[in-house]
Amino acid sequence: MKTISSIQDLRKAQTAIDNFKVSYPNTFYRLLHLVNFTRQLQFKYEYLCGLMLGKDAYAMQYAPHFVQRSIIDLYKNEIEKIHKHPQGLRALEQLMNAHLEIGYENFCLLVRGKSPEEIKGIYNTRHTV
Repeated sequence: MKTISSIQDLRKAQTAIDNFKVSYPNTFYRLLHLVNFTRQLQFKYEYLCGLMLGKDAYAMQYAPHFVQRSIIDLYKNEIEKIHKHPQGLRALEQLMNAHLEIGYENFCLLVRGKSPEEIKGIYNTRHTV
């Protein structure tokens, strides 16, 4: 689901993600791996987040088509690895639920290191010489 979010909402989420990275580094790096893996496979971030959070019915709306079953199984096995960090996973669920207004795609872009300004398409046009 595409969502329109404000720059302020994105900045709040970015700060929360930065705090999560410090508090739960192992879970954060597992999440970053999953986000990058999702991008490389050209799957939708909503599919990742739905599977990761146990929202299978939601995830199936975004499931990739025409992908071999072995690739889907490999992908799901990678997602299961984040469950080895139960405290971090609970904190991640709370973090994602607290920032639902930005949408899963924007959340994942922030995890990947995109700035709120990049997500919104706002760039500083002033150049210093």
